[in-house]
Amino acid sequence: MKAKYLPITVFGVCLMSLSILGQTAYVINDPTVEPVKTELSAAEQSLMDKSILPRVREKLKSDICEETIEVSGRAQGAFTKAGTKQTVIFYQFCQTRNGLGSVGVAIIENGRVVGNFVSAESGWPDTAKTLPDINQNGLDEIALYYSGGMHQGAGGTGVDIMEFSAGGLKGIGWFQAEEFTETSPVMSYKVTVNPGKTPAFFSEKYISNGTAKWKRPGKILPLRLKKVNSEFESIK
Repeated sequence: MKAKYLPITVFGVCLMSLSILGQTAYVINDPTVEPVKTELSAAEQSLMDKSILPRVREKLKSDICEETIEVSGRAQGAFTKAGTKQTVIFYQFCQTRNGLGSVGVAIIENGRVVGNFVSAESGWPDTAKTLPDINQNGLDEIALYYSGGMHQGAGGTGVDIMEFSAGGLKGIGWFQAEEFTETSPVMSYKVTVNPGKTPAFFSEKYISNGTAKWKRPGKILPLRLKKVNSEFESIK
């Protein structure tokens, strides 16, 4: 008699697991959602001009790189200290060549700069998003988007997932958010994460033929992040 109830019990456990998955999963990238335009407040712009950029210029003065300052992303969270309200500013300092350049990340809290980081060899920044404590260490992480440039007829957008640790900006992993070629449709990926001490990432493929609609031909599959290539240095 007990054996008759086993399939029902297993099915119930599966439903509970899916329910928990749906409640805890956080969407990192969604091709169907339009990005929000990045704008700084007057106070944030003043800090950029007077406190952040002068130190970056001093750090990169030996590099041959014409300034093309452009703020690409702005995100809020508790990045270096639990319970705080901080703002991360992600910006392009200059472009060195096709799809490559120097970028900066600054952290502002209560009207002052509490973190100033620069990567002399990186990509072209696109935007930034807060990831609400996906590794359960009490601090929020940040997703830095890079795009721009065609290489051998192909291009796309990549995302570095970063965390602030021990006074530095360190990489958790990288994933491809969008890719295209001159002869194929655009492929983008809905990427989600289940927070935990070891976060679990998942990816689902979307395809667009140049229209406003996305087709979803793929299944939700586990995603293994690749190594982050950009290295950030703290500027004191």
